[in-house]
Amino acid sequence: MRTLGIVAAILIVVAGVGGFAALWWWAGRAVERDQGKRSISWWGTRNGWRYTTGTDELLKRFPGAPFDQGTSRDIQDLLSGNTISERPALLMQFSWYHMPDLPQGKETGASGLRSGVCAAAVVELPTSVPAVSVRRSALGGGIDFESGRFNQEFRVKGADVKFAHDVVNPRVMALLLDAPDPPYVRIEGRTLVVWREGKVTDAKVLRELGDFAGKLLELIPAFALESGAPGAGPISTMPPELLGEPPAGAIAFLQKLEYRGHQIERYEHLAELWQQKQWAVVVKIDVPWVWPVCMTASKALVPPGVQPRFDDEYLTGDPSYDALFATGTPQPGFAKAFLTPELTRFLAGDRRAERVVIVCQSDNYRAQLCVMAPGRLADQELADTLTDLACDIHEYISPQALAFRWEGQN
Repeated sequence: MRTLGIVAAILIVVAGVGGFAALWWWAGRAVERDQGKRSISWWGTRNGWRYTTGTDELLKRFPGAPFDQGTSRDIQDLLSGNTISERPALLMQFSWYHMPDLPQGKETGASGLRSGVCAAAVVELPTSVPAVSVRRSALGGGIDFESGRFNQEFRVKGADVKFAHDVVNPRVMALLLDAPDPPYVRIEGRTLVVWREGKVTDAKVLRELGDFAGKLLELIPAFALESGAPGAGPISTMPPELLGEPPAGAIAFLQKLEYRGHQIERYEHLAELWQQKQWAVVVKIDVPWVWPVCMTASKALVPPGVQPRFDDEYLTGDPSYDALFATGTPQPGFAKAFLTPELTRFLAGDRRAERVVIVCQSDNYRAQLCVMAPGRLADQELADTLTDLACDIHEYISPQALAFRWEGQN
C-alpha cells in the first residue's frame, strides 16, 4: 500500500447527527443549524487551528481583562495552535455572567443578572513583561505620547512608562489610529490579549483579532518583549485537558493533499450514530458542479435492529448492488445518472466498499464526493484505501451526473 504525501495536517471540529438516514452529515454539514460554529471551525482548521470545547479552568490561567468579567464564564468556541507569529496562541469566544449578591429574601424588582459575550485572541510572549493596556476613549487620558491625536482618541495605562512607550511606538499608534474599530489591547506577564465585546457569528471577527495581534507583534520591538523575566508560558505549559475535547460528532484532524490529479481533503471526526459514538474517516473531492444530496451506505454498517433503508429510497435495479447498499435521495434522477450500471457493478464487486458511506452533496455552490468509513486517520492503510476508492469512484462519474440539473435548481 503506497503512502500518500500530506501537504498539510490541521484540525477541525463540527457537530454531528445520529441516525442511519442522517449519515450523510458525516461530510461536515451537521452544524448548518449553527452557521457561526460551522464558519469558525472550518476556517480555523484550514488555517492550522484546533477546535475544542474548552474548559472552565482554562480561563483561570489568564488574570485581568477581559477574563475577569462576571462571576462565572463559559467558553463557546476555542481554537488553539502556534499560528499567530508562530507563537502559542488561542482564539476564543466566551460568555460571562454576573450573579447578584443580595441578602436572602431581598427583593429588587429586577433580577440583577448581567451578562455579556467576548471574543479574544491570546498570544504567549517570550518573557514576562509589565502591564500595558490600550483602549479607545473619547476622553483620552492615561500616559501621554508624542501624537496629540492619539492622546485624544486612546487611553494607555501602565506602571512602567518607558515600557509603555516601547510597546506603543509610532508604528503601533499608526496601526491603532488607522483601524476603523480598533480592539482592546492588553499586555501583561507572558500574554498579549486583543479582544472585542459582542457575539461572534462567523470566523471573520476571530480572524481579524488574530491578524491584529500578529501585526502588533511585528511592530513591537523584540527587545521590549524579550527583556522581561522568565516564567512558565500560560499556553505552552497548559495541560492538554484544559483545552477540552472535540464535541461529540466532532472532526478531530483534517489533511489536505494532492493525489491523482485531485485536491483532496480527508479528516476524522467523532461521529454519534445510533446513539453510539465512534470515529470515522472522511475523504472529500470537490466537483465543479452543483449536486443534490444522494447517499449510499453499506448495509454492513447498520447495527442489529435498525432497518437499512431511507425514506427517499432509491433502487438501482442491480440485485447485487441493492442487496449490499441502501441509497437515498430526494432526486432519483440524479441517483440514476450517478449510479450507472458500471459504478454499481464496481462497488458491488470491490471489497474496499464493503463498509463505506458514499455521499454526493453541495456546499457553497460546489459539488462534493465524500467517501467515509469507521476508523482513525492514524490508520494510514485505511486513509489511503479510502482515498484511492474515492478517486476510483470519481472516474466512474458519468457526463450526465457531472451536468445534472433538477427542477428548482438555482
